[in-house]
Amino acid sequence: MSTEPQRRSCVVADMPDCGRNGMMEMLMRAARRFLPHASIATALFLASCAKPPPPPIAPPPVVSTIMPLPPMGAAANLDLPDADEQGKYITPNRGMTGQQALWHVRMALNVAALGCRETGEAMRTQYNQMLHIHTLSLAQANTAAEAIYKLKYGPDAMLMREKVNTIVYNYFALPPAQKAFCQTAVAVATTINGMTPQALLAYAPQALELLEKPFQEFWAAYADYLRRLEEWRRRYGRPSVQLLPCPASDPQCGAPAPPPVAPSGVPTLPMGQMPTTPPPPPSATTTPF
Repeated sequence: MSTEPQRRSCVVADMPDCGRNGMMEMLMRAARRFLPHASIATALFLASCAKPPPPPIAPPPVVSTIMPLPPMGAAANLDLPDADEQGKYITPNRGMTGQQALWHVRMALNVAALGCRETGEAMRTQYNQMLHIHTLSLAQANTAAEAIYKLKYGPDAMLMREKVNTIVYNYFALPPAQKAFCQTAVAVATTINGMTPQALLAYAPQALELLEKPFQEFWAAYADYLRRLEEWRRRYGRPSVQLLPCPASDPQCGAPAPPPVAPSGVPTLPMGQMPTTPPPPPSATTTPF
């Protein structure tokens, strides 16, 4: 039997008998027992205190830098007609009523009959039928228009009427609005051919307003284009062109510049100017009035 004294475990009940060494052993055992759990709890505590990552920053909105273009393929240097108090553009058909309105309708439909290729023979056929069905009404409108010009201009009545007629013809021939105008002209001519002569005169102002609508809408779109163009220039500046020196080996150097060419699609008669030539005669396939 061993004579070495038996070592007792240090418990709370006999803590006074343990001494300093027993107390240290008990603390070390407790530390070893709870250290793993304390490490996990500490990690969770530190993780809960960490700040979440900031949300991703959205990219800036894409801003279009493309310079606005004129609507309907129009030229970039057209002048807007003046507008009245209601914002409606002032045209050669402004204020036309009665016989004058009917005569302007006839001129508009004549332009459509001569120029509307996309409608095929429909416009030409409807126009010639109108000349046949409403011969008397159109003759009366012509006489009334002639009397108004004689009263207003005296001996210059015929010249002034030719000038105004040319303005009206060129107005209805404005290229950018032709697609919508031709469709409207066919519809208006078809409606007229189904009317009595008595109803035609009352319908003339409404018909003229319908024929005017494509051009009013075009000018409104062009005004919006000018507004957007000015905003684009304000943001991005006006485009600049850098002129490089002409190399001596280039045979074109020193040659005179060619004369400027008018852009296609520009009306031959700007609004507000009096023409110097009479309107073109109708084609041989269209019955003249």
